[in-house]
Amino acid sequence: MATLRERVTSKGGTTYAALTAMESSGIGDAFVRAMQAAAARGKEMGEEFGKD
Repeated sequence: MATLRERVTSKGGTTYAALTAMESSGIGDAFVRAMQAAAARGKEMGEEFGKD
């Protein structure tokens, strides 16, 4: 993931500034965990609603 980010993010740009701020405050890890939790719940809901 870091390699992709480095390839598509211009140093000194707005996205780089946002990502750097998130990384320095530890929000990046929380964001990843939140997305993983949402994906897991989405899978559960898909399996639950797909039973019919």
